Amino acid sequence: MHDVVDIDALRGRLRDHVTRNKLKSSTRRELILETFAEIGRHVTADELLRAVRDRDGRIGAATVYRTLRVFQDSGIVAERRFEGGATRFELVGDDHHDHLICVQCGLIVEFEDDSVEADQHRIAAAHGFELQTHRHELYGLCPACQKKAARRA
Repeated sequence: MHDVVDIDALRGRLRDHVTRNKLKSSTRRELILETFAEIGRHVTADELLRAVRDRDGRIGAATVYRTLRVFQDSGIVAERRFEGGATRFELVGDDHHDHLICVQCGLIVEFEDDSVEADQHRIAAAHGFELQTHRHELYGLCPACQKKAARRA
């Protein structure tokens, strides 16, 4: 699993984006960022909205959706569309990671593996590709869902 995202670094990237694009500063945007960081996992817009509303009931859905777009534009949030599930968002740190996704319960586990990374570059080069980016998602059953399936069988 990757390291915890540095909230101060994310705030700095957001401030830089706001300044560069001549956007207004927003305490609501800051609250949404802090809430997102506290959740610390892949989150849907609706899950984030519920968590934000727990902290400030005056913040509406449009504000959260607009803010997610600003976060994406600033590079602090990445949109993830895992097969068969809702669109999720995750805070982007400086590390790269891949995902294991349970097809039964939707659990998402992040992992890093240097040998997988090396193999991807080796395979790309063998086919004449210069690898620029990738997204590695593995789908299966998590241990808990495997146990449930075994009990049913």
